[in-house]
Amino acid sequence: MASQLEEIRKDPLEAHTHLLKWVCSHGGHINDSVCIAHDDQRGVHLQVRADWPTTVPKETKVINAPLGVTMSYFNAVDYSSAKGSFSSHGVKLPQAFIEGVGLAETMTFFLIAHFLRGEQSFWYPYLRTLPQPGQMTTPLFFGEEDVDWLQGTGIPDASVSRYRDWDKQYDFSIEKLEQAGFEGFEAFTWDLYLWAWTILTSRAFSAKVLSSAVEDADLPEEGISVLLPLIDLPNHRPLAKVEWRAGEEDVGMIILEDASPGQEISNNYGPRNNEQLLMNYGFTITNNPTDYRIVKLGVAPDSALGQAKARQIQMFPQLAAKTDDHYYIFNVSYPLLTPQGPMEHAIISPALFNALTIMEANDRERKRIQIEESSISIQTTYGTSRSALAALSQTCLELIAHILQLQGSAQDLPSEPANLKQIFAKVYREGQITIDKTALIIASWTIARAREHERDESWEGIKSLLNEHMSKIPPGTFPDDIMSRTKVRILERQSFIPKNGELFRLAELFRLLPKDLQVPSQKYFIGRAANGPWGTDPQVMFALAINFLVATATTDNQDVQALLSSRLTRWVDFLVNEYPLPAGEADESASAAQQLLQALSKDRDGFLQLAEQDGVTWLPSASKWLAPEWLQWACIVGDAERVLIPVEPLQVLVTDEPTMAKQAVLYVPQL
Repeated sequence: MASQLEEIRKDPLEAHTHLLKWVCSHGGHINDSVCIAHDDQRGVHLQVRADWPTTVPKETKVINAPLGVTMSYFNAVDYSSAKGSFSSHGVKLPQAFIEGVGLAETMTFFLIAHFLRGEQSFWYPYLRTLPQPGQMTTPLFFGEEDVDWLQGTGIPDASVSRYRDWDKQYDFSIEKLEQAGFEGFEAFTWDLYLWAWTILTSRAFSAKVLSSAVEDADLPEEGISVLLPLIDLPNHRPLAKVEWRAGEEDVGMIILEDASPGQEISNNYGPRNNEQLLMNYGFTITNNPTDYRIVKLGVAPDSALGQAKARQIQMFPQLAAKTDDHYYIFNVSYPLLTPQGPMEHAIISPALFNALTIMEANDRERKRIQIEESSISIQTTYGTSRSALAALSQTCLELIAHILQLQGSAQDLPSEPANLKQIFAKVYREGQITIDKTALIIASWTIARAREHERDESWEGIKSLLNEHMSKIPPGTFPDDIMSRTKVRILERQSFIPKNGELFRLAELFRLLPKDLQVPSQKYFIGRAANGPWGTDPQVMFALAINFLVATATTDNQDVQALLSSRLTRWVDFLVNEYPLPAGEADESASAAQQLLQALSKDRDGFLQLAEQDGVTWLPSASKWLAPEWLQWACIVGDAERVLIPVEPLQVLVTDEPTMAKQAVLYVPQL
């Protein structure tokens, strides 16, 4: 059959014209307004006739195929009921084999058997139009040089996993076929098995299309794939509005949008990203609007997220059967987002965002984990945006690492692809990099706002800060439409964190004090308290700063109290309430930072005298300033409330060797 097909496929329309006649001879139909066409860009496809005088209106059935030409498991078993019947057309697989291997494997071997029959097969007019074993372009058919174009992506590992699964299934099934005494089982080779499974994963429809001819009790929800000759001819177009309608005797393809003369009639495989399209169908789409990157998180069972997931399944047992976590990074044009939702969810799927916030949450935030059937998240309330900012920081770092991985693995590639497989792989790879880079711009935008202490959230303030943020992107990095769409994503929805200025470097913390107190506080803290062996230890310095601010906010000096902002006093009250004061002095098991702080506290009286000299007159000996138990407390609070953020996240857009530097900042929530 293969040699005959090679000759036939020199004229691809001849084979498809024959297919059309065959389907029509069994009761199928193609609308007069459409025809099968071919060109180098789209291959064989369906289109409205160029000379058709009018627009083809929506709700037009452009193709219908009778149930008698479909191929499925029901054909393999010669299924018959009061509702309908399906013939095996001369291929009789042993009953012991069918019972031993199950639905999917039976269909796979049934397809191979008819392929081997060549022109003697009932489905020969259909099979000759399918891609042949040497023409498949999914990654399992990639050569060594083709695979090089996929390095650094998730596809090689996914391909190896699929190959192993199918190889194991094949060995089991071919052994069952031999044991059943099937004559000629040797012809069912691994190559044909790989081809058949690829055909089924790329072209098969759900068994629901056969519902009118199969008893409900015989129609399982999963495991049965149906090949629909002619119906599967149209190419995929994301967001194409079509519908397959199963009738009592046929299956029809209905267009749900008007089509103009000469316009291609496309199918819609669903919102597939380029990874799914390449893995299952063997092609990719440049600027695929429904593209996204799948993110895998390692979740330890004893982690906060692992325990929350286990608890969710206890509460909602039906979720145990669902294995997809929906952890995605979306492209900036992704059209299927929920109508409402924070800006960050337009680029990071809600499930991934929530998972990251739990993974980055501190102990006090984890007390606010909410478990519902649809989600696991941290309650949005005062003081919980820290986990969101920490999650976004980790997202930025992961995106940078992934960009560098993809770019690094492409350094030794040829300047241009050598074949169609490599072209598809390049489109996929470049799409992943663009997704990462645009997501990085948006995730780091929220971090930039959290670091902004001058401009407010007014339109002018946001516009000024956004222009500054976008100016860090080198000209020509992205096409104009992607730059424009990135800005729209930032501006069209409110951020998960609506207020600016919740992350502080050490020196910036004094902004929380009234202006009259800032100068003496900085003079004393930086010139005196920070002058010692602890001055180079960020953990110690943040603890000292927290201790100083808490002592100031809780002073008995009424004149100072009258000047303090509600933001500072509420934050201090919140911390004192959330973190219990440690009992007793720090012991030998205390951290190095705590031991340094204990040593500093021994000279407390001297520091208090210096404070008064510098104008800090509101910290008497009865205050919390440099009290040993409060220093130990401040060290615990500082460790829990700090966030590590990337210093220059957009540097990866400028150079292939970014610094990847991180800095510690302290979280102080806005009111």
